[in-house]
Amino acid sequence: MIQSACLLILIVAVAFRARRSYRKPAWWATVFGMVSLATYGVIAAPPAVLDGLLGDRNLLTLVRDASAVAAMWSFHNAVAAERGFERRRLPWWSVVAAIVAFTIPFLLIADPGHTSPRFVLDRLDQPAVWLFASLYTAVMGIITALTIRMLAERRTMPTMFWVTGLSLMLVSDVVEVLYLLVAHFGPVSAAFREHYYYVAEVPFFSGIFIAVAGFIWILGARTFWWAAARWTVSVDARGHGPDYRANRVALATARRWSNRQLAFDSAANIRDRVKVGLQELSTGERIVFAVVEHTLSNKLGEVTP
Repeated sequence: MIQSACLLILIVAVAFRARRSYRKPAWWATVFGMVSLATYGVIAAPPAVLDGLLGDRNLLTLVRDASAVAAMWSFHNAVAAERGFERRRLPWWSVVAAIVAFTIPFLLIADPGHTSPRFVLDRLDQPAVWLFASLYTAVMGIITALTIRMLAERRTMPTMFWVTGLSLMLVSDVVEVLYLLVAHFGPVSAAFREHYYYVAEVPFFSGIFIAVAGFIWILGARTFWWAAARWTVSVDARGHGPDYRANRVALATARRWSNRQLAFDSAANIRDRVKVGLQELSTGERIVFAVVEHTLSNKLGEVTP
């Protein structure tokens, strides 16, 4: 259920941002994340069907893990670019090296069989399986930790979602590495392996869900400010000529104002006219205007020079 919800959210995010963001690492992080989650099955195409398209040799597991690493790597670099940490960006060859590192032991696995949630569990006696799963999990954990470090240096609402989600994923990685180590080398029973095999999945997928909520928050905020800017300009235009609204939007575009800045400028004009009695607002408009003003006051430093 969590997997399907995350996949649906990622599909919407990819489609919504495709035209503007296809060159940005954040968009590619969403794309790779979507591919990774899709390997758990999509409508009318369960994992067995998808694996059959790849030769029925359990390559779907490799695609899932490689996509997950690429998604985390892209997200890390997106955070580095957004925060101005250019020196912390991971080079392209690092993700290639990481994927190759766990692909080699994967290709050495004897009888990989068909795709199955028990793929690692049923073959954990093989050193190649232990090395493949441990390297993949360790790589994910390292990139996750580096990303959390950057995000924690400046707190915003989306950052709180991301840090919380990534922290849960990091806990999952640590638990998984420890489980693989004990289950492969330790004198444990089959019952122990079976019982604790899926423990790491709960924090992992919960973390993904919370992290994706950070992207949804951003999309919701952008939608709010787009609507707020258009509404305030329309109300502001009542005190001016018929071409005022179009001219203000064109001016904001030319000056590269954000929707938040446009809303701030128009709200200031409205407030000035209301104070001196040159403009009246209906009850509904006063409520909406109060919400916009209150939200702008909380973001004043982001919309003024």
